[in-house]
Amino acid sequence: MTRAVYRFVKYTTRQDPTVEPEYSAECVAGDEQPCGASSGPHAHPSNVEDWMEAHLKETPHRHYRRRIDDFAEFVPTDELPPDLEPAKVNRATP
Repeated sequence: MTRAVYRFVKYTTRQDPTVEPEYSAECVAGDEQPCGASSGPHAHPSNVEDWMEAHLKETPHRHYRRRIDDFAEFVPTDELPPDLEPAKVNRATP
């Protein structure tokens, strides 16, 4: 007979502090088709705004899709007691 003991841990999500978010924009202006010009990823939103302003000066396009991509991680909401291991399995011998 096999027996298992499961310990459930509550988790929450948060922005991963080890990775910086990325900012980007794509031009969606156009009569029949969107322009599609893209700023590419940047480390700061002001760089994306600068790209949008430069694109506006080159074209009459005023509509953009802005994106902020961050990275998330799951972290336990409660710390486990020091003598327990997560997902520890006890097996009984037959």
